[in-house]
Amino acid sequence: MATDFRDQLESLFDPETGEALPAFDEFRVMLGNKANQVAAYILNCELDAAQADMAIKRIQKIRDSKVLRANRLREYLAENMKTAGINEIKASDSSFIVKLYPDRDETVQLDAGVTFPPELCGDPRPLLPSRTKIKNAILAGQPVAGARIVRKDRLTIK
Repeated sequence: MATDFRDQLESLFDPETGEALPAFDEFRVMLGNKANQVAAYILNCELDAAQADMAIKRIQKIRDSKVLRANRLREYLAENMKTAGINEIKASDSSFIVKLYPDRDETVQLDAGVTFPPELCGDPRPLLPSRTKIKNAILAGQPVAGARIVRKDRLTIK
C-alpha cells in the first residue's frame, strides 16, 4: 500500500525537472480526504473500544452481584437446612437435588501475622506456611500456635 503511494507520487513529478505536475494538487486533496477518513475511523474504533470496556465493566458488576447473591443464598439455605436437620431436598419436578454434608470439608485457618517454624513451611518457598504440613502436624497432635482446622458444611445443588 505504501509502495503504491510512492509509485503514484513519483508519477506526479516531471522526471527531468523534478517539478510537480498539475495532477499533484488533485493528489494532495485526495490524500488529505483519505487521511481525514482514516483519522475518523481511528476515532470510531477507539470509541467502540471504550464502549466495549464500559460494557465489560457493567457486565462484570452484574456477574459479581449475582455470584455474591448466590453465595449468600447458598449460606442461608445451608444454615436453615442444618438448623432443621434436613440433609436433602428434591425438587418436585426432579430438576435438582440439594444435599447438605455437615462438617464434611476441612480447611486450615492461619492467624494474620503469625510466623511458623521452617518445618511447617513449604519446600519451594520456605517463607510461606504450608497448610498441608500444618494440618498434618495438628492431626498428629502437635500444638501449632496461630493455626486451627475448621470444619465446614458442604452444600451441593445438582
